[in-house]
Amino acid sequence: MDIGIIFGQMLVLLAMMLIGVFVYKKKWIGEEGSANISKLVVNVFNPLLVIGGVLGDTEAISREKIIGNVQLVILYYVIAIVFGILLAWVLHPPKNLKSIYILMATFSNLGFMGIPVARSLYGSEGVVYVSFYILLYNVIVYTYGMALARRAAREKNGMTREEKSSLAVSLKRIINPGVVAALLALVIFATGIQVPAPAVSLCGYMGDTTIPLSMMMIGISIAKADLKSYLKDMRMYAFILLRMVAIPITIALLMRDMGFDQVVFGVFIIELAMPIGSVIGLFAKECGADDAYCMKGTVLSTLASIITIPIVGSFL
Repeated sequence: MDIGIIFGQMLVLLAMMLIGVFVYKKKWIGEEGSANISKLVVNVFNPLLVIGGVLGDTEAISREKIIGNVQLVILYYVIAIVFGILLAWVLHPPKNLKSIYILMATFSNLGFMGIPVARSLYGSEGVVYVSFYILLYNVIVYTYGMALARRAAREKNGMTREEKSSLAVSLKRIINPGVVAALLALVIFATGIQVPAPAVSLCGYMGDTTIPLSMMMIGISIAKADLKSYLKDMRMYAFILLRMVAIPITIALLMRDMGFDQVVFGVFIIELAMPIGSVIGLFAKECGADDAYCMKGTVLSTLASIITIPIVGSFL
């Protein structure tokens, strides 16, 4: 893919982030307002975008493409989990941050960042493929991810005893609007159900707000960050280069002649290049781990992605 096209799209997303920075600095939106908008994006607009992705022209999405996408989704999480552990070993962070690094390396921002980028580069077809990633993401993040967050809390606080959440609580977290929307989208796509035109318009209009609002929310997070102190973390730079550049490029070079559809493979590589997910900071905070360091990773990796994603995309 032409690096200029990807870079142009990333600049558009950056401009939306900067608008978020601006409106927060001007105090046009405060803490409560940004929190409420984030809830709307996660629970309303983003799910409708996923559903809207299968309500358009999906004739180009064949059974072979779906099978290839499922294979790459599974491979994605194998890579994420294995390299998450390896990166924590290679970078050798302080003991109290070891599990935090595994969390950051394993769970990327497939929602707030992944969907807008996939939509910008590949249209609604890309959103359909990302919905498969989201389904498995929610299962893994609320099981393996939560276990890592609890371990990170023990590392930080020197605790030896682990508090376990009930199965009911874990299931409640896994079943959320994003997962329901992804499942519904897959059912609509698989069955070919004809959705009434007004419902299609509703999903289209509301889903389209996801990209600017999610980017603005990221911009607000950047506006609240202490960037001067963040920029001194050399280990984080190494993490970003390895996780967001070296690994995706290596996988792209090794697999690009294996016969996968160009869009399916492109989504796979772009998802591998996504910045650190903001959800892990919430998990860390809930469990008593170092959520401030998670925020540092999320902010720096998101800013870096404006450059790293076009670099990775040039190898597709």
